[in-house]
Amino acid sequence: MHQNYLQSFFNKFPIIVLDNVRLRDLRLSDSENYLKLMQDPRVNEFLSDEDIPKNAMESLNEVRFWSGLFYKKISVFWAIADLSSDELIGSVGYNSWNFYNRRAEICYDLMPEYWGKGIMTKILSTLLEIAFKAMQINRIEAKCMMHNHTSQYLLKKMKFKDEGVLRQYRIIRGKPTDIMYYSLLKEDYNVLQQ
Repeated sequence: MHQNYLQSFFNKFPIIVLDNVRLRDLRLSDSENYLKLMQDPRVNEFLSDEDIPKNAMESLNEVRFWSGLFYKKISVFWAIADLSSDELIGSVGYNSWNFYNRRAEICYDLMPEYWGKGIMTKILSTLLEIAFKAMQINRIEAKCMMHNHTSQYLLKKMKFKDEGVLRQYRIIRGKPTDIMYYSLLKEDYNVLQQ
């Protein structure tokens, strides 16, 4: 059973169209917009230093890494692309997927001009369904900074449970920083769908 669903899931990259965005595989040509996204101060305020590419080459390497997860059958990560232009406006995916324990961590970023339009709510709703059904995940985890109230609101809206604070979990701008920790279980999700 375990191998069958994994084989099936990694058979073809899951492209998803939602209203005015397309979730597709990351391409090397996305690296310029990826750099723009990650270097935007309104976005990187909520990122660890290690997650922010410093230049075009680092951005290209990041895009290569994230896009390779699916093709190496490790996990899945999508470019969020504007439907009309196909330009990258964000990224979302499972940055770690533990097959044995059926656990994955979701992360997401979106260019600020697209904030507050309900885009990420629709994307997360879709990706939670994919995780619990197609990917056979039992537990989805998410982490965010203490002052990232928008992300915390979104996770709570998606019915993630607050599991507490990971004390001094990341080094942010050279300083040990506390991180909020959330999770959503398949059984919680199934109750919500009834």
